[in-house]
Amino acid sequence: MIVTLFIAVQFCIGYYVYASAVDGIGRHSCLLASIITLCVCCLTAALLMERTRWFRHSLLASKIGYSWMGVSFIFLSVALLLDAIQWFMPTLDDGLALYFLVGLGFPLSIYGYVSAKCVNPRKVQLSSSKIASPIRIVQISDLHLGDSSSLTNIRQIVATINEFDADLIVSTGDLFDGYLPLMQPYVELLKNLQNAPLGKFAVCGNHEFYADIDACLDLTREAGFQVLRNESVSLNDELTLIGMDDPTTRRDTSREKVDEATFKNMDPSTFRLFLYHRPSIRPDRFDKFDLQLSGHTHGGQIFPFHYLNKIFYRAKPGLTQLDQETYLYLSRGTGSWGPQFRVFAPPEITYITIVP
Repeated sequence: MIVTLFIAVQFCIGYYVYASAVDGIGRHSCLLASIITLCVCCLTAALLMERTRWFRHSLLASKIGYSWMGVSFIFLSVALLLDAIQWFMPTLDDGLALYFLVGLGFPLSIYGYVSAKCVNPRKVQLSSSKIASPIRIVQISDLHLGDSSSLTNIRQIVATINEFDADLIVSTGDLFDGYLPLMQPYVELLKNLQNAPLGKFAVCGNHEFYADIDACLDLTREAGFQVLRNESVSLNDELTLIGMDDPTTRRDTSREKVDEATFKNMDPSTFRLFLYHRPSIRPDRFDKFDLQLSGHTHGGQIFPFHYLNKIFYRAKPGLTQLDQETYLYLSRGTGSWGPQFRVFAPPEITYITIVP
């Protein structure tokens, strides 16, 4: 049902983009209609082949389908903007609107594709009276290793992380995202991450649950990460690390019970680092951690989805002070889901330094 609805939405988006182009051309185009139909059919075929575990056979269809999905989102946004302008400016000719559609849509698509490949290092510094010497943390999030992933891109991400002298490396969910039988080469690359003195830790996100939670976590552990599942671990006399599952894994367990299990037996005199995939802001948790690291939203990934994030989550990308000495850092994500495009939401590797 969900797949059917998803494909129906893609056909509707394709039709809207096609109709916008036809208005500008002044006639129907069999070539354009065929290209759009082919791309949506590729996306449909990829989803069906993934469900029947024809992973290798679906890779080409997946790349074509998801690339079209990204491009169509961008063109749809431009088309809607132009339609809004024409509503207030009826004198704007359809032919001129088509020039604007192409003139904005194609450059934004190219920019989005290039931007998704350029992972930006972001540096954040916090001070705390709970530590005596600086602690250096690297956060990655939302790599979404799967059908659209690139070994070259992951190799560059690993090399970039290894340039930073990290005490601790953490992944805040959605490390893997389907196509698990093909993920061994990516696991081998992740094994090359430096041996951080305080360790490498991960929590699960919603996409690990969708793909196969047990298999994803096995791959995560094989890649060298210790997985925290509703538990905490003392890394030294000054730092406690807390990890909580994404809500999709709860099933019949209440949030209150999960919170109780996760935050029990912690020393409040230590700096408490909380790994949680979703940037949920819950005041009843503010006294249980000092810094929460999250991902999930991708910063919107493709504009204007930034505004949808603001509807569902109060947190904005970057550092937010939640209480007097309680903070949340929301990563824009290191990879991309589905379409390998990023428009005004650059991917990031976050370097967090906690100083005395």
